[in-house]
Amino acid sequence: MLLPVSSHAAFGFKLDGSLDKEAISYSYFEGDFRRILPPLEAFRSRHTQKTRDDSIFVFKYLSVIYAADSTTRPKAESYMVQLLKLMPTIELVDMYISDSIESIFKGVQGKFLSQQKYVREHDDLGRARPSSDTLKAKPEPHIAKEKSNGNSWVWWTVTGAGVAAAVGATIYLYEPKNETKKTVIPVWQGGSPQ
Repeated sequence: MLLPVSSHAAFGFKLDGSLDKEAISYSYFEGDFRRILPPLEAFRSRHTQKTRDDSIFVFKYLSVIYAADSTTRPKAESYMVQLLKLMPTIELVDMYISDSIESIFKGVQGKFLSQQKYVREHDDLGRARPSSDTLKAKPEPHIAKEKSNGNSWVWWTVTGAGVAAAVGATIYLYEPKNETKKTVIPVWQGGSPQ
């Protein structure tokens, strides 16, 4: 839903309904947090055509402003997480924040980064996922089978031929010899033998 466009823009918005980042930033550095909260919250909750940069800007300012008040600290931490989801490497040094707000942000950032690491390394049940090094070292099961089956016929053939040769040699060597004795009957040509 777009904010209504009128002949004059409400504070924090331009005539086209986009966020007036310069005015909000100026009021922030002037310490006028009460003035910038309504347009930031309105933009965050109602504006449907916000860009990633708009969202980063809004969550950055809201998280710092809410972190300054101990009663809204949970809301600040929630917005910090939203900010880190959009830009995990963001820092708040340009916001000139206090040490306590810096500490809150660093705590949220540390938890967020370790949660992201855990999610990358574990499944929903907490089991470790195989690392990319393990996946590179181990071939996929169907590939390993194809490789072993591709050369296994050679070994089966060589082994089969060896067994057949051994059986044939054993039969040949241990087969009883059926030699027949030849009886020579002389055949005479001519006269009778004496």
